[in-house]
Amino acid sequence: MISTQVLIIGAGPVGMVAALSLARSGIRCVLVDKRLERLDAPKAHAVNARTLEICERLGVSADAIRAAGASVADGGEVHFVDVLNGTCFGSLPYERQDDGALEYTPWPLVNIPQPKFEEFLSLRLTHCQGVSLLRGVNATSLWEVDTGVRAKLEVAGIDAPLDVQAEYVIAADGAGSPTRNQLGIGMTGPEALQHNMMIHFEADLRALTRAHPGLLYFCLSPDARGAFIGYERNRTWVFMQGYDPGRQTREDFDDNTCKRLIEAAAGSVIEDLVIKNVSPWTMSAQVADAYRQGRVFLAGDAAHRFPPTGGLGLNTGVADAENVAWKIARVLQGRASPDLLDTYEPERRTIAQINTQQSLTNSAKIMHVFAAVYGPDPARTAEHYAAICQNLDDPQLREAVEIQRPHFDSFNLQLGYRYGACVDPEKIDISRYTPAFDIGDYLPLVKLVDSPWLLGRLPNDDFALVTGPDGAAWANDQLAVFTEGINFVPEDSFHERAGLQANGALLIRPDGHISARWQSAPEDPQAALRDSLASALGGRPATQLQEI
Repeated sequence: MISTQVLIIGAGPVGMVAALSLARSGIRCVLVDKRLERLDAPKAHAVNARTLEICERLGVSADAIRAAGASVADGGEVHFVDVLNGTCFGSLPYERQDDGALEYTPWPLVNIPQPKFEEFLSLRLTHCQGVSLLRGVNATSLWEVDTGVRAKLEVAGIDAPLDVQAEYVIAADGAGSPTRNQLGIGMTGPEALQHNMMIHFEADLRALTRAHPGLLYFCLSPDARGAFIGYERNRTWVFMQGYDPGRQTREDFDDNTCKRLIEAAAGSVIEDLVIKNVSPWTMSAQVADAYRQGRVFLAGDAAHRFPPTGGLGLNTGVADAENVAWKIARVLQGRASPDLLDTYEPERRTIAQINTQQSLTNSAKIMHVFAAVYGPDPARTAEHYAAICQNLDDPQLREAVEIQRPHFDSFNLQLGYRYGACVDPEKIDISRYTPAFDIGDYLPLVKLVDSPWLLGRLPNDDFALVTGPDGAAWANDQLAVFTEGINFVPEDSFHERAGLQANGALLIRPDGHISARWQSAPEDPQAALRDSLASALGGRPATQLQEI
């Protein structure tokens, strides 16, 4: 039998971030994955600002990740085109990758193939003591016992299963999550919005895309509909082709068929085209009915399945992993009540519901572009399409492209999510991020004169108190206290930006979110701090943490 503190099922980005987060707190974990090797299919591509900040705090260089990704020149635009090298109906920026984002984050979003991103996490894991990574392993069953969770693992090449004893389990085993299914946890939302065949291929398409370099190309030709994703314009591409699973199977998409589809949508013969991988994929918009059953927690795609419109899936999963990991670590260290774990679901499931709704909205809005170029009468589609190609200033077309702008600018969803807030998804401005220093908010960017950000100075595995310049009354031997002007020197006044008096303070959780706030020091700061920490570690949700 293998004994560990935490068993993590699934060694994708979410599972690896969970392992790294636990390891930083000295928690032993076993990380298992059914695949013998990491997949080389590019899959997700958008690694957003919050994910990069999380990586940086875990010791995975955000600068290195960004350097390995696409440049803004290559990955900074979305185009609606006839075919890849044909008429362009309109273009939009892809997310905030410009210098303007540096006002809010040290590391703006980068486009990088998921396997490349995983390499950085995997390399960091090799330096983590207490993390065991086992590949070619299926977790076939698990059940709770008095001391935790038992699991049966089937290992490739070994006849007898392995037994694992863990105190907690994090299931990050993907959209089809066998763990979620075994637990009987259902999913709410549409299961099959659209069926696509993902065709991963290699080719140098810089010449074909020179007039309109970018990341995403929605090809609208009635004879060659589909979407190109240019992970690396000189090499790595995916073509998304809709298909009907009632009439077609994966076997219908052999290399010759895929090559024909790609070249039709590209508008050109591609001499160096090599098909790497073809796999069916179903667009869903679902959130798990529960994120926890006993000592087992769902994270990432096991807990939520978004349409890809918005690039929110991987990034939401990474934040799931960080959230649940620090809480499990605190409980295992005996420094928090097990009730703390009850806060995982209400905090993260709410975010997933908001992101699911936005992904659905984005997906629906794309239909406006198709309506504009195809027209209202199916019998006259070709005629209408030809006319639009000759009149790119058509008002309906211009409007249809413009309303896609929020789809490709989710800056507020990346940085502005807040725990404990009751938010109507329909009323969220997904693009405009306004930094706030309230309970439940992630600590906004505070630039220091000698480093990129204040959060990078705080401990990444413990609570910290950040005070204004008159913070002597907050001094505490049991907690890291950072006083403005002494432990950190901001470029601008921290306490004034945060709306605090000079003796005010913020209590920051290990994941960077604000747990408590004092606009000014209370009569007994130490008692107030003890009460707030006890409340936070006792598991009361953020909505119950009142400003003192």
